[in-house]
Amino acid sequence: MDSIVTRRHNPFAMYCSNSKCPDNIATGNHGEYVSGVTTCPVCGEYLVDTLPPTTDIPREQDHYTDVEPVFETADPTEVVVVKGLLESEGIPYVTTGAEKFDAFRGALSPMRINPKAGIAIFLVPTPLADTVRRLLDDFENEESKY
Repeated sequence: MDSIVTRRHNPFAMYCSNSKCPDNIATGNHGEYVSGVTTCPVCGEYLVDTLPPTTDIPREQDHYTDVEPVFETADPTEVVVVKGLLESEGIPYVTTGAEKFDAFRGALSPMRINPKAGIAIFLVPTPLADTVRRLLDDFENEESKY
């Protein structure tokens, strides 16, 4: 397998070598930035001018292409809680509409309601959807005890 370095041809580019960078996971390629940029704007890792030969798992085995909706909400507090729960479990997810809830700034922003924000939908890889639904149900059942 040839290395990513041999496929690059821009001698002035800098690259994010973090294989766990969300940009790399989403695109299958290491982020490429103009000379002068020193850290990856996505993950914060220092950039390098050359990449080592790739030893990562091939994208087909490490990347999900089919996603499924597992949770919908118009409540900004639920958006924050579900994001935290999925991230704490290491579950990859994508949201649609959640960016509208970020319109409010400040310490209490999740407590405010934006009637124009609409609905946030959480999508997870199809093979993980049932597991995530169970996790969310278990979390909701635990919370209802209090």
